[in-house]
Amino acid sequence: VADAQYAYARMLQDGRGVAADLKQARCWFERAANAGMVDAQVAFAEMLLNGRGGACLPQAAAQWFKRAAAAGHAGAMFAIGAQYANGQGLSFDPVAAQKWFAAAAERGHGYAQLMLGGYLCNGRAGEHNPVAGRLWLERAFAQGVQEAANELS
Repeated sequence: VADAQYAYARMLQDGRGVAADLKQARCWFERAANAGMVDAQVAFAEMLLNGRGGACLPQAAAQWFKRAAAAGHAGAMFAIGAQYANGQGLSFDPVAAQKWFAAAAERGHGYAQLMLGGYLCNGRAGEHNPVAGRLWLERAFAQGVQEAANELS
């Protein structure tokens, strides 16, 4: 059932086969998320974070990202890191941000590798390790994250 709810939410979000309706998409993502579907938890959290289809609720988004992260979703881990890095829905905490970026980077998330590399190269969370930082930036670049080229130069 959750798979069908998620698929319908995507259709509503993208306007594929039905008229686009972000409010309804958000409702259907929430149903699938509550049923335990990890991708739906992330999609619902993104809508909450960005205020798509309803109110902008970054604290609620963080809770949904954390549920998905607990299930091993690298994108959710990256999102939590970004929320800590920006103080959006979570208290600004560069140490926590680096921890979450590292968790996502280790699972192959290219943008998390970029962020972790930057944090290590610049000592943003207190740990200054340019050698390890460069390795993470190279991994990000190898995955096609072009922004890593700027950091590497």
